[in-house]
Amino acid sequence: MNKINYLNVGCGNKFHKDWVNIDMSSNSQYVIAVNLLNGIPFDDNSFDVVYHSQVLEHIPKNEARDFIKECYRILKPGGIVRVVVPDLENITREYLRLLDANWQGSSKEEEANYEWIVLEMYDQTVRNKKGGLMYEYLKQKEIVNEAYILKRVGFIGEGITSFTKMGAMEKVNVIFSKISSRVRSTSFIGDTIKRLKLKAKKVFLSNNDKLFIKIGEFRLAGEVHYWMYDKYSLKRLLLSCGFDDIELMSPSKSKIHDWDKYELDIKNGLAHDPTSLFMEAVKPPIRN
Repeated sequence: MNKINYLNVGCGNKFHKDWVNIDMSSNSQYVIAVNLLNGIPFDDNSFDVVYHSQVLEHIPKNEARDFIKECYRILKPGGIVRVVVPDLENITREYLRLLDANWQGSSKEEEANYEWIVLEMYDQTVRNKKGGLMYEYLKQKEIVNEAYILKRVGFIGEGITSFTKMGAMEKVNVIFSKISSRVRSTSFIGDTIKRLKLKAKKVFLSNNDKLFIKIGEFRLAGEVHYWMYDKYSLKRLLLSCGFDDIELMSPSKSKIHDWDKYELDIKNGLAHDPTSLFMEAVKPPIRN
């Protein structure tokens, strides 16, 4: 397989050396640092596959179509786009289940599960500081629903047995590596000069003004979720950009040739993001 045929956009630390992997910054020889705010810097009809996981939700809804259109543009006719995002349907169904269970009376663990699913639903959208309330939750000395959280976020590594032996902050780092952002939103203030001017002006601002700027910079820096998708809304978005043959997938199921060997959504038998929404679509081939 030619290396340039498969593209991983906003890859973070989840990449394969045989793919072209791009992200806003790079800590690996296999990842190309690209300013994704300026689009995806490849020619039309360049790739057989375009994949992105936990990226689309960090893009404002009104800009999501432009991003998907870029994926369409760089795909060859007949090429596949694979999109992985947090699943609004999964989260809301789990929320309603736990709501009903706790209303009728429940265990301490079920109460903790309810608290976590509410954080999963809201915290990554409303937070004003790094990590938000999920970070605070994970810093607890005793997390009574560790197994539930690991099941939700998809712990990849040596498994729950090793995880339970970790210290509190080690656990925070392991879990939070799964729920942190991988790409900055396209609304991010990309102009370095403006940012420097803002920092220079801070010395003349009131404490409230400084707080507003601090929160604003954080909100625009890419950690927060701007939108969530279910199978219907994601399908509509893909259709609106010209894709067809849209199909729900799973971490291990894909139309991508030799998908399992790349270990991008599943590794050592464990899914990276087991509760996410996995969907693929095809750029229509050229008809004679």
